[in-house]
Amino acid sequence: MGSNGTENGSVAKRRKLDGEMPKLSTTNDLLICCACGAQYEVTEENGLEECRICEDPRQFVPGTGQAWTTLGKMQAATADDGVSRKYKNVIERSAGDSKVWEMWTEPKFGIGQSARLIQTTHGNILWDLVAYLDEDTIKLIQDMGGIKMIIISHPHFYTTWADWSSTFNVPVYTVRADAEWLNRQQHPTADLRLLDNPVTEILPGINSIIAGGHFPGSQVLHVAPPNTDIPTLFTADAIFPAQSAKNPDPAKPGQITYMFLWSIPNMIPLPPDEVLRIFCVLKPWDFKATYGVMAKWSNCFEKKTDRRSLRERLLDSAQIAVRAMGREDHDIFRETI
Repeated sequence: MGSNGTENGSVAKRRKLDGEMPKLSTTNDLLICCACGAQYEVTEENGLEECRICEDPRQFVPGTGQAWTTLGKMQAATADDGVSRKYKNVIERSAGDSKVWEMWTEPKFGIGQSARLIQTTHGNILWDLVAYLDEDTIKLIQDMGGIKMIIISHPHFYTTWADWSSTFNVPVYTVRADAEWLNRQQHPTADLRLLDNPVTEILPGINSIIAGGHFPGSQVLHVAPPNTDIPTLFTADAIFPAQSAKNPDPAKPGQITYMFLWSIPNMIPLPPDEVLRIFCVLKPWDFKATYGVMAKWSNCFEKKTDRRSLRERLLDSAQIAVRAMGREDHDIFRETI
């Protein structure tokens, strides 16, 4: 297992020549939670009663109960309930940046995770993951130039990370503070690298920032031009777009653009001090776009006609959230951009 940029030697030896098509390397008999997409080091034969991701109060077990599948079943278009489902991953260019592509699975699987493929000047990065992986997905990604690395924001996106790493022969970066949630840590042909520092420049102009909040190690990715057309934050759940972020005039003073939540589906907010801390972590970074947890609908783009910048709207949102908690005296109200 690699750590903080130290490559696993056996993985390095297995690196494929540029242009060679990766070979699908999936463990098709391991259980995957249908509700959250987490893959476990447990086979169907041995079985598993509970998903610890879903049992955690940040997530939930559906009213229909815990259900399991495997990549083998998903690739064969069958499920435990007997319903035939032909899964596929879709990739579509972002409406706000020519170098960002959004990927999601149809029909929806897990929590509806999406990934973003960023075509940087230093090689392609896959930010976050979907659980589903098949030959067609390999071809889609290779047609776009392949990927150099995978960066995962937090445990709700760990999904089938080991199979992705093994298939594409690339390292997977995530944060050590959340490593206890990794269900697969000993995969023999996967390359896992755990980040510790508050800020890590992974490639020139591309920085991992540990924002915390939703999970202690929740990270965001800051990408500066020319790696993207505009300075961008890939935020996952660290800051979550509110419904009013899509108002006709979302930059109008007094509007909320982002929520600060410990649990998104169960709507458990973060305490005021944590809201302030996240704002202070993100305050130094210039950004004119954010990409949230889900493809397309959770993206926010700054327009030239906007009354306030996204950075100002982040502060507005933090102050509105803290004021709603009855903390008019909080330090967040002394912050400025």
